[in-house]
Amino acid sequence: MIGLRGRLTIVRHDEYGITDLRRKVPIKRTNLFREVKLRIRARVLTREYFGLKAKGMHSWEAYEEHRESIKRSFHTIHRALTRYKDRRIESGYFYICKHKNLQYSWVFVMSPLYYMPRKEALKRVRYLLQKRQAYARPSITADNLAALAGRRLTMKIWLIYLFVTIILACIILFY
Repeated sequence: MIGLRGRLTIVRHDEYGITDLRRKVPIKRTNLFREVKLRIRARVLTREYFGLKAKGMHSWEAYEEHRESIKRSFHTIHRALTRYKDRRIESGYFYICKHKNLQYSWVFVMSPLYYMPRKEALKRVRYLLQKRQAYARPSITADNLAALAGRRLTMKIWLIYLFVTIILACIILFY
C-alpha cells in the first residue's frame, strides 16, 4: 500500500514494476519489464525486416535512401538490449528465454525465485553469480604463467619431434 494525495492505494509490486490494482495502471516499471517489452518489439521488427528482405527490399530506392538510418536504428536497439541484459546478468535473479522460432515473438522470464523457496533461491543466485565471476575474469598469477609457458614449450618440443619423425620415416621409405 502506498499513499497518493492523502489516500491509500492498494498496489502490486512484482518483477515488472508497481501497479495500481484499483485503476489497473502501472505506477512504475522495472528494467526487466522494459527489456522484455523491447525484446518482443525487436523480434517483431526483425521478423518484418526479414519478410521485406525476402520480397526484394534491398533493391528498392527507398531502402537505398534510408539504409544508414535503418542500420543505426537496429544498432541503437541492440545497444539498449545489451545494456538491459548486462544489468540483468549482473543482478543474477532473472534470465530470459526466447522462443526458438523467430515466427513467434514470445519471451519467457525465468528465475530460481519462481520454483524454489526464497532462501534456497537466493543461495542459488549467489552460487551462479560466483561461478559467472570466476569464468568472467580468470586470475593470472606467476604460477599460471609458468605453467602456460611450460605447456607451450612441451607442445613445441612435441611438434618438433613429430616433424623430425615424419621426415625420417619419409627418408627411410623413399630411399
